[in-house]
Amino acid sequence: MKSKTLNRIQFISNNALRQILVSVFSMAIPFIVIHFSSKEIWGSFVSPLLFSLLALQVINWGNKEYLLRYFSMEPNKIKVQYAANLLSRLPLVFIFSTIALFCFPLNFGIWLFIWLFGRYLVHSAESLIIYEKRFTASIIIESISFILFCLAFACFKNSVSVLLILILYSGYQLLKGIGYFLLFRNLVKFEKIEIDWVYFQEALPFFFLSILGFLSSKIDVYLIENLGNTAVTSDYQIINSLLVFTMSLSAFIYAPFTKNIYRNTESVFQKTKRTVALLGLIIVPVALAVIALVMHYFIHTDLPKLFFIPAFFYVYPSFIYGVEIVNLFRLKQEKKVAWYSFLIVVINSALTYLFLKFNCGILGALTGGSITQTTAFFIFKSKKRYESHKILL
Repeated sequence: MKSKTLNRIQFISNNALRQILVSVFSMAIPFIVIHFSSKEIWGSFVSPLLFSLLALQVINWGNKEYLLRYFSMEPNKIKVQYAANLLSRLPLVFIFSTIALFCFPLNFGIWLFIWLFGRYLVHSAESLIIYEKRFTASIIIESISFILFCLAFACFKNSVSVLLILILYSGYQLLKGIGYFLLFRNLVKFEKIEIDWVYFQEALPFFFLSILGFLSSKIDVYLIENLGNTAVTSDYQIINSLLVFTMSLSAFIYAPFTKNIYRNTESVFQKTKRTVALLGLIIVPVALAVIALVMHYFIHTDLPKLFFIPAFFYVYPSFIYGVEIVNLFRLKQEKKVAWYSFLIVVINSALTYLFLKFNCGILGALTGGSITQTTAFFIFKSKKRYESHKILL
């Protein structure tokens, strides 16, 4: 029993370390670029970055959650289903690569195809990493790829341009994708070469939840980018990434208890929610102080004192409603979660647009986001009470 518990702790900690490393590597890249070039260059790169992030939400089509459920229910069909999933989503890579040719210069479009294909391979492996518990191998692939990216960037640091960043970043993503494909090459078994249309239908709820979650955390960055000020875009993209990473820490806390929430009573849910909420009161202020220091010393941007108020309410509600969402999943309310997530995206878009329209800048975008996140807290909390009341009746 003790050995089993230690193994479980090791798997949980390794997965958390892997996720943190991936986030840290991703957030380190803009700091590296700005250090050796300028905010304006990174701000110009944000446009293809945002295009790729949105494209990948569609290309992924909820595959991780869908495959994890499928692997758990049909473990003897892992090889066939993994291969079928790869083939079914591959056309989406070519569709968005073609769209990129119309949105960006030809040479940008070619490298964006490499970027999207690399990420397609990475995301395809995500369910296998978790199911097969290959966290250590994933950490090695991520670390080696990032080190090689940094070495390549160091060789060209005196001639940094948006195209150079795109080339190096696309190669970085392709390198990771190939690494993951080789890691799981023995789990690929092509029975027939055709698109599995049933997959797109069955994975649709997961797709909606994924893309709505993405938009709720990134729509303000898209709106800021449309202002055309590359320096402001650069600053806000970094701030947003740091805040979203802080929000994700809540999931690292309650993820190990997800199974217990699904299997046990209301008391387990309430205990988990209180624990995460209390830890959030410690983690969030510390994280915001670190963000302010990072922006000052590494990006040379001093955040206004008022930043901490909207930033706190931008981040902290997720430490409460994240657990509420898991509980709603337990109550089989995925469609309601998707509907409320859509409502949150609409509110965030409208508020952020209004604040930016009145030239409130970064602080305005944060204020719009903080009001939205606070609203999300009340929406999910009231929904949970309603569902609990129905069960009691």
